[in-house]
Amino acid sequence: MAKSKLHVRELVKSQDWTMFGIIGSIYLIWRIGTVGGWSKECWILLLICLLGVRTDQIDVDWKRFFLVGIPLLGVFYYFYGTGNGLWWKIANWMFENNRHPWHWDQYMNAIPLNTGGWARLIATPFLDRAMVWVYNYGFVLSLWICIVRSFWTRSVKKMLSYALSGHMLQFPLILPFYNIILLHEVWYVNKQPDLLHRVFADENSLLVAVMNCFPSMHTSISFAMLLLALREKDRIFKTMMVTYCSAIIFSTLYLQIHWLIDVFAGMLFAFGTVKLTDLIIRVGSKRLLPAKFKMFYHKRAKSASVELSA
Repeated sequence: MAKSKLHVRELVKSQDWTMFGIIGSIYLIWRIGTVGGWSKECWILLLICLLGVRTDQIDVDWKRFFLVGIPLLGVFYYFYGTGNGLWWKIANWMFENNRHPWHWDQYMNAIPLNTGGWARLIATPFLDRAMVWVYNYGFVLSLWICIVRSFWTRSVKKMLSYALSGHMLQFPLILPFYNIILLHEVWYVNKQPDLLHRVFADENSLLVAVMNCFPSMHTSISFAMLLLALREKDRIFKTMMVTYCSAIIFSTLYLQIHWLIDVFAGMLFAFGTVKLTDLIIRVGSKRLLPAKFKMFYHKRAKSASVELSA
């Protein structure tokens, strides 16, 4: 019995667990993109953002990081798969219960330049298609690029920072606004064509899709990712994310989805969410993170414990 246990132990130690972790991580990331229906352009954008990832890597042993990083990425993947359905259930519930005491369509439409129509001055067929792609993927792709890249920097702290600053905190925090304020999309209020060319099953589906504009969550998600990306060292990543996230924000105006005030409100909302996330992580790492967990990283890489508890 003792010999068999020793043999099993030696067999386990002889395996290349780092390679197994890398393969498992790549598969999980592939599944994330598959569920999201990513186009080849999405994958190219991700690969470009990963080019300088070593610049921001922290000193953590891969095997130790994978024990935490892969399950954490799996949790994010699970919520990503179920989150869209949950969001639409909430939106339908809000529509059916109609708890909007404030109706802002007329007020917003009366404010000069608030429709964002000036963004259409540079409209071309090519730009129309490009902005549709940017908008359609922008709600989740900007977040996933940052989470995946933070995974390859071997930083649990950064993974949590991006995730919490994104949908995990923004969804519950933004719901009171959407339940109180009824504001429809610009094109719908002004009886213009839908530049996203969406097809709705019925009138109720259309009404659910075009409400909940204030604040713009496309803007808040992308701007939060932009703010966090600026903290990284890699210039390639910062340049790409500033460009891409700015394009997402611009697309909401160009496609006549959100009002200009929605966009500014979304940026303020994102700033507040990022600061709240910083506070949660700072307090959590100091008061809630077990000492054994810190020592687990400290044993092999001293700088890792500094990164995780900073």
